[in-house]
Amino acid sequence: MAHEIAKLILEHAESNGERAAAIRTALSLGMPLHQIEEYLDWLDQVRPPKPSDEKQDPSL
Repeated sequence: MAHEIAKLILEHAESNGERAAAIRTALSLGMPLHQIEEYLDWLDQVRPPKPSDEKQDPSL
């Protein structure tokens, strides 16, 4: 159950600062770092790019 809570926290982290805090929280809930990395990689693949990301990299 703790990993499900950690995944929700990671999923709702928007900024880099929020994501760093979410990672620390997930670690404190006992989620292994490799699972956090895999979940964040998966989130990055399934989420559409943010409009601000497209402005930063015109090649997208």
